[in-house]
Amino acid sequence: MKNILARGGIEFLAVLLGISASLWIDNNNKEKGLTLQREETYQLLENQADSLLSYTNNMLDYYEMQGKRFGIIINQWESIQFDTIKNQNAYARDIWAAFSNAFYPDFSTYETMVNSGQINFVDFETINSFGRLFKSMDIINSSQNKESEWRDFLDKYFNKEYARYSVKYTPSRDLFTFLKLTKMDPIVFSHLKSIAGFQAFRKNRVQNFKDQLVSIRNHLDKIN
Repeated sequence: MKNILARGGIEFLAVLLGISASLWIDNNNKEKGLTLQREETYQLLENQADSLLSYTNNMLDYYEMQGKRFGIIINQWESIQFDTIKNQNAYARDIWAAFSNAFYPDFSTYETMVNSGQINFVDFETINSFGRLFKSMDIINSSQNKESEWRDFLDKYFNKEYARYSVKYTPSRDLFTFLKLTKMDPIVFSHLKSIAGFQAFRKNRVQNFKDQLVSIRNHLDKIN
């Protein structure tokens, strides 16, 4: 009888140890899985930050040149001779191509993480910093929308008030011809000056966007 009880106790302990070992292995596998997911998330965010930083640097280089070109036209408006400006297509693009000049960074990786909940694998500072960075696009987009509105106003103004020229010229293709013909019109100059102001404001906000990105990248480097 004692042997039977002893064997039963041993079997019970064996089962108990087996269950405990199984639970330990399961928990250990889950911990490893969470660690891998956390590492993967940080790596994806590093790639996202690097991609955004590269794009932002390229756009800032462009906005620097855009500001110089537009500045020449605004600052020398009374004396400028439009026919003497070289590379007029580049100047016209800087002034008129509001959509193609806009700052539209790709946040697709970050947005996917937020929607899936994967973003929660990283630390709070990283989550908060990326959230503020994403939110900072609101004011940039607002400025870009204003630039487009004022550009569209000029386009309609040219076609309405200077319809006799619109038969032969179009602002998008012959912008400098329109500017030369409307040089004495204060409405044209005031709107061009406002467009230049919106562009300068965007450049400053994009620089701030870059500064936030650099801070995020430095934080990620410290973690890893």
